[in-house]
Amino acid sequence: MARLYVPKNPTKPFSISTARSRRSKPKRQQWCLNTASSTPFTSSPITLKVCDCLLKKGPLPLREIVRYTELSETLVRNCLLVLIQHNCLQPFLLEEEGGFGEVNKVSSLYMVLFDNVLHRVRFSKFMAIVSQEFDKLCVDLIETLLQHGRLSSGGMEALQENMHNLVMARYVERCPITEPFLALPSEEEAAPVRRRGAKSAKAFLEPETLEQRVLVAAVPPEGLRFSFELNPEIGADREKVENNSSSNIGDKRKLDALESDIDGGVADKQVVLWRVNFEEFIRRLRHKICIETVRTRLDDEAATVFTAMLDASRSEEKKIKTASSVPLSENSIYAEVIKSEKGRNMTLDYVISVLVGLSSSPPFVRVVDNSYSIDFKHTIEVAQTDEVESIVYKKYGKDAYRMFRLLSKAGRLLETDKVISLN
Repeated sequence: MARLYVPKNPTKPFSISTARSRRSKPKRQQWCLNTASSTPFTSSPITLKVCDCLLKKGPLPLREIVRYTELSETLVRNCLLVLIQHNCLQPFLLEEEGGFGEVNKVSSLYMVLFDNVLHRVRFSKFMAIVSQEFDKLCVDLIETLLQHGRLSSGGMEALQENMHNLVMARYVERCPITEPFLALPSEEEAAPVRRRGAKSAKAFLEPETLEQRVLVAAVPPEGLRFSFELNPEIGADREKVENNSSSNIGDKRKLDALESDIDGGVADKQVVLWRVNFEEFIRRLRHKICIETVRTRLDDEAATVFTAMLDASRSEEKKIKTASSVPLSENSIYAEVIKSEKGRNMTLDYVISVLVGLSSSPPFVRVVDNSYSIDFKHTIEVAQTDEVESIVYKKYGKDAYRMFRLLSKAGRLLETDKVISLN
């Protein structure tokens, strides 16, 4: 007989996302190791030992990695270079407070990128996405980047146009800054930020994790990240960033960091390294799941309008796990709908009626002041629930499926007799 999970806090509704958050950290570490071991370039026992050390201990300096792994410094350095080459590791500089009367010290640390390691099992899906939009040369180019991690454009003269197309589609990006610097947060940055419009005074925004801070600091400025030229030079790149009115001080600091890498001999002036942009592929997969969920729950017309909203708000979608899209007017949505083959014959009134259906229960779209925004959070939750219900149905049968669906909709604990009577 199957055992039922009873949460410790019965007043808190149980959900799929809550269950997923209970995954133990050691289990996630084991997933990362299993994924890394399945790749020829990172499956060396020594490399896995270094990766395992960083997964268990967190970011460490070189001397600590040598101490914990009991390997020579040369071996550890080589392993770190392999992991960096395959985008599984990010070195960074961290400023720490010194002792009384002492200046702050700066440590060089190495950190495993969990998500990038786990993305390796999705490589086949990434290639399938590219094959639907580009020719075989682009697919081969993406496959090469996935296999080798990072490549320079110097040896790809014959594929310059293909490379340019992939960069413009944001499937390929310039590699991050070699060793970003994290300064001590100011008092204002360290203080918790209250959520806007929160009903409770105790509602605060969660502070950024160390990994999030490192990733943000390592990303090149937007003007450089997706800028591809036949012979890129820092001088031209700097002029492009400085002439861009939207560039901020942080972008120019990142550019200075790139220049310092070059001046210090870390990278040659004519060599620009490129890698696959995992964020864009995950975003496309996320959009695909949302579209198919809308199509399954509603119809093809709703999926067409939903797709148009995704296309119209794509440029403003800065984060992968954003909760909702930017608000869109009815006219802007309609203008995007008629660009597609399936929506060119739709009228404005018909599109508005479809939007009404999308905003009804379950609401895939939120309406505020005659503007419409996609509710990504709810749409993904619906997709996750449908997937789990499908697994329950296939594994345990119709009765178990109906019971699970009943509890999922209730969102709370139910008495056994009530479950039996309603089932």
